[in-house]
Amino acid sequence: MKVFEKFKNFKDSLAKTKEALSEKINSIFSFTKLEPADLDRLEEALVLSDISFQTANEIVEGIKKRVSNIKGIGPEGQRKLTEVSVRLGQQGALTGDIIKNALKDEIKSKISRDFPGINIKNEKNIFLIVGVNGVGKTTTVGKLGKYYADRGKKVIIAACDTFRAAGKEQLEAWGNKTGIEVVSGKENQDPASVAHDAVQKLKDKDFNLLIIDTAGRLHNKKHLMEELSKIKRIISKTNGRPPDETFIVIDASLGQNSLVQVEQFKELIDISGVIITKLDGSAKGGIIIDVIHKLNLPVRFIGTGESPDKISEFSPEIFADSLF
Repeated sequence: MKVFEKFKNFKDSLAKTKEALSEKINSIFSFTKLEPADLDRLEEALVLSDISFQTANEIVEGIKKRVSNIKGIGPEGQRKLTEVSVRLGQQGALTGDIIKNALKDEIKSKISRDFPGINIKNEKNIFLIVGVNGVGKTTTVGKLGKYYADRGKKVIIAACDTFRAAGKEQLEAWGNKTGIEVVSGKENQDPASVAHDAVQKLKDKDFNLLIIDTAGRLHNKKHLMEELSKIKRIISKTNGRPPDETFIVIDASLGQNSLVQVEQFKELIDISGVIITKLDGSAKGGIIIDVIHKLNLPVRFIGTGESPDKISEFSPEIFADSLF
């Protein structure tokens, strides 16, 4: 499959972020003169795309360093960049395109980390999915199941959200829609016991990937976090090792608040990667940069719509290229 086809959903999901960011950047560099305040305006544009102040400042400072060796600017001229205006279009001077390319390269540098690939190398694999209420965990579990089933894996899903009204029914509906078997328990059943049954079925039957949905929970609800820890202990004991991946699902439309959620979960449970939902309806795609750069976590998947196939792998290169 060609790259542009493989990541088309992902690129399309960035449309609102791209539109908002490009509009602001183009307005900055549409004049015949680059004023000292323009780099401050660029920093503001990045922040409004939900990049943190710290990271936005680092990006702008990185841009200054990248253009410091351009003919006619040099280190001394670079030091004066924030003090004097630089005319666009002059030979050797900074142009809007130069700044845009430097911005793109700087963003790539922030999100290009040498993370290991998703751990799905064993004959039997387990993914645990966590997060707060309302971020789209159950929908994401259904999409992930189809994603891997389409790639030759025999998938089983566990519905460990046994307390939310219609939680089990929602996941079973996804199972019917995608043809994937769902292990579920009775209402108010101990979620850890459902996880145990699902792991045992993974081991005993001809399945090679178990995806476990959990109830939404806040970090400050001690009993819910203890319940999540119990689920992980049961998985480890039944399977002989911890889950191969523990993904936290966050909602792009919540912006920096989602970053706080990830930090809080990281303090209480090992997180191996992030899945970002609702990116197609939000202009806050800048949160991706902070997840990778500040939290040092890989973004693994992007939710790009409602239908079962609307989930895409994350690509740092395509993310940066698609913004400009």
